[in-house]
Amino acid sequence: MLHQFRFEFDAEQDRIVFRLKTTDDNEYLLWFTRRYVRKLLENLGRAADSHPDVVRQSSASAQKTVAAFRREAAIQKTDFSKSYDSEKTVRPLGDEPILVSRLRVTNNPKGLKTIRMSPRRGKEIGVTLTDDLLHSFLHLLTAAVARADWSLGNSGARPAPDPARPDATLH
Repeated sequence: MLHQFRFEFDAEQDRIVFRLKTTDDNEYLLWFTRRYVRKLLENLGRAADSHPDVVRQSSASAQKTVAAFRREAAIQKTDFSKSYDSEKTVRPLGDEPILVSRLRVTNNPKGLKTIRMSPRRGKEIGVTLTDDLLHSFLHLLTAAVARADWSLGNSGARPAPDPARPDATLH
């Protein structure tokens, strides 16, 4: 089960490291390339904007307002103050990040978004996000993109980055 995650930009690799820690102290390190980050932001941005509370609005303006309200409410509920806990971790896939070469965003039977990430060969890793986690995930990923200076434009990356919190971690 998901415990923490964070995104770190590695300038030398020009990639973002996605660090995912589970409640049983397993940590998975995954490389995201610019291309996959763009796709992920687009898919998750669309997913966030397709929430029933948003789509039932009669005008595009009202949809944008409700989507922004939902995003802000979710981010306000998230505790970004705690540091990422890298103590007592076991890394089942090794100490070096694995390059993600396949990425899918699906709905699980409960309607939650699941991100499925796979290397070229090897085990798929899935992360299921509640609606609030989806918005927090987007917020942190967008902040990492801002640090990377990738200029992805409006590719679904709607949450504003918080440059004052470059090491923010979701708990």
